[in-house]
Amino acid sequence: MKTFFKVLAIVVITIVVLALALFAYVMIKNPFGVADLVKSSISSQELTEEVKQENIEKNKTYDHPYLNEEQEQQIIDAGIDLEKIPTEITPEQEQCGIDKLGQDRINEISGGSQPTTLEIIKLLPCANK
Repeated sequence: MKTFFKVLAIVVITIVVLALALFAYVMIKNPFGVADLVKSSISSQELTEEVKQENIEKNKTYDHPYLNEEQEQQIIDAGIDLEKIPTEITPEQEQCGIDKLGQDRINEISGGSQPTTLEIIKLLPCANK
């Protein structure tokens, strides 16, 4: 019976170590943009209601040239400042968007389709390129 518990302990410790190693790999190497999602979800949770309210008030007076009202509202609801969304898209930003979402989805969004909140979060790093 003692050996059973030793084996069980070794298996549990191995699983925990592997899980920690996988988490470290994802955060360091950032495959498929997973680390960006984790970081942006953590930072979006850190926004206080007061900051969100300030963004909403500030964004009510700003009209982004490339976004319709529904898209602007979705971005405001996500707590993102509309003025930080670029008004000109560079080739690097366009390629970044294609890399993150794929050409077909970028074409749909350019045609007026609503991006999901997850897609908006995926595209945020592209705004800084």
